[in-house]
Amino acid sequence: MIVPRFSLHPLNALEATPVELVRMAAELECSHVTIFTHVPEQARGLFPLLERKDVDVFLEALAETSVTVGNLEVFPLEDDGNYRHLVEGLEIGRAIGARRATTHIHAIDNHALAVDRFRRFCALAAEYDVVPGLEFNAFSAVKDIRTAAAIIRDAGCGTLVLDVLHLMRNGAYVDSVAENADLVSIVQLSDGPLEIDEGGIWREAIKERALPGQGAFPLTDILAPLSGEIIIEAEIPQYRAEKSGCSAFERARRAMEATRAVIADQRAT
Repeated sequence: MIVPRFSLHPLNALEATPVELVRMAAELECSHVTIFTHVPEQARGLFPLLERKDVDVFLEALAETSVTVGNLEVFPLEDDGNYRHLVEGLEIGRAIGARRATTHIHAIDNHALAVDRFRRFCALAAEYDVVPGLEFNAFSAVKDIRTAAAIIRDAGCGTLVLDVLHLMRNGAYVDSVAENADLVSIVQLSDGPLEIDEGGIWREAIKERALPGQGAFPLTDILAPLSGEIIIEAEIPQYRAEKSGCSAFERARRAMEATRAVIADQRAT
C-alpha cells in the first residue's frame, strides 16, 4: 500500500513564483514542492525558475512553512555526455535541501549509450546528494516505461518518475507498473480520455489535463502495485480555468483535492 507524501508541482500554477508555490503547498497541507532549478535555454520563461539570487528568500519560506523540496526539475541529458552546465541547478538543489531530480534523455537512440549517459548523470548528481529520477515521455528519446526501466536497471542507479499521462499516451503499458514498482519514487497524477489526436499531445501535457477521477485513465490499476513511501504529485495544468479567471491557488486546490480523493479510494480498496 502507498504511504503518500503529497507534493505540489509548478504546472498547477505556472504564474506562481517558487516562494508563492511553497506558501500554497503549506496552505493545502502538502509536505513537498517540486522546484525548477534548471530550465533548458529554449524553454526559459515557460517555467518558474529558482535562481541563486533568490535562494535565501526561498529558504525563509521553507522554514516558515515546514514544506520541503521533494524534487527538482528538469535536467535534460543530451548525447555529448558533458553535463557541467547542469551543475548550477544541482548546487541550488543541494542548497534548498532537495534529494531528487527529474531527468530526461534526448537525442540518444542507442540503449547502451543511454545507460552510460544516465549513469554519468547519477554520478554527477551524487556529488550534490541528489538521486536522479528518469521520466519517460513522447518528447524525449525515452518514450515509455519499459524503456526507462531497462535503462535504470542496467545503469544500476536512479529511480523512475511515473507520470500517468505519459504512461497512457506512450503505450499504455499499465501492466509494466507492477513489473517495475520497485523503481518508482514519484507518481504524477492527472486524468484524460483514453485516446487523443496526436496533434494535441503537447498541448494536453503542458496546458490542459483533466483532474484525477474526471477522465478514463485506469488510475486504480496503475496505483495498485505501488507500495511504501512515494511522493504523490498533482501535475495538472488547467489553461481554460486560468483564462476564465480561476486563481492559481484555486486551481492548485482543485488539483490536490482530486489527487487526494483518488489516493483515498485506492487505499480503501
